[in-house]
Amino acid sequence: MDINKYSPKGRMSTKHVFSVSDLEEGDIYEILHLARKLKQKQQVKEKLGVFEGKNVAIMLKSSSSRIRISFELAINRIGGKTLYLSPADEDFYRGLTYLDAAHILGAYGVNGLVAKDLSAEAVAQLKNNPLPVINLKEGRDSACQVLANLYTVWETTGRLSGVKYAALGNFRKPATEGVNAYVKCGVEVTLCAPEALLPSGEALRGLVQFGDVALTTSALQAVKNADVITTVWDGGGDLAGYAVTEDLFGQTSAKYLHVLPVRHGEEVADSVLYGARSAVFARAANLIYVEQAMVMLYFR
Repeated sequence: MDINKYSPKGRMSTKHVFSVSDLEEGDIYEILHLARKLKQKQQVKEKLGVFEGKNVAIMLKSSSSRIRISFELAINRIGGKTLYLSPADEDFYRGLTYLDAAHILGAYGVNGLVAKDLSAEAVAQLKNNPLPVINLKEGRDSACQVLANLYTVWETTGRLSGVKYAALGNFRKPATEGVNAYVKCGVEVTLCAPEALLPSGEALRGLVQFGDVALTTSALQAVKNADVITTVWDGGGDLAGYAVTEDLFGQTSAKYLHVLPVRHGEEVADSVLYGARSAVFARAANLIYVEQAMVMLYFR
């Protein structure tokens, strides 16, 4: 399915998002199309009260300021209000199951719950609860981060289907759910690493559920025809020769994308990170619009 030919329907296939893998291709396109519409309106300073009267609880049992700040800004800008339950608010949780907490918040008039790193037990409890839930995982598999990447790829290239996306780094434990989301949307993913750091066995089988993922040990081959390049330095390993230097970046016309934080000068040259073909900070801004779209579609 081509995102540019997709007609938004304003409805989702699931009530909750516990993982980006919960999202079907159409769900992803619903979110991205609404995010684009919301961004266009906010860029011309149109005041949006579309979420007025809505309340969202942000429940973080471990500190995560970037999640809290982005969601608070996202929701406030469309007229909603947020209730932050921090690790310091442990007395609220004491003696409660997640299902208890969700029912209490719903009774208080909360319209949706944003949580982080819910346990398997918590997910099982919340699947059939009446309060919609968006669960955010740690790292690159987090639904909002994956969707912000996809939105930025769409914005910068004009498409998703057929986009060549090259990732350089350590992939012994790849972000499987994120890669699957890209492939669902027709993105052609190449993972580039030394042989010892490429996925194999069960990890590789998890990556190819929706289509092929190319593997290579050649950084030049990976970036040569790429539309988008990213780096994944998590997990260590000897990655000499796989950084996005000026010389390597000069071999391509691609955009550079990264979730942040980045290892300056180690995985990417600052001249690339802050250069004209960097989409890193545009992606950071796009996270707000993606989060707005998600809460509007799930917490209506």
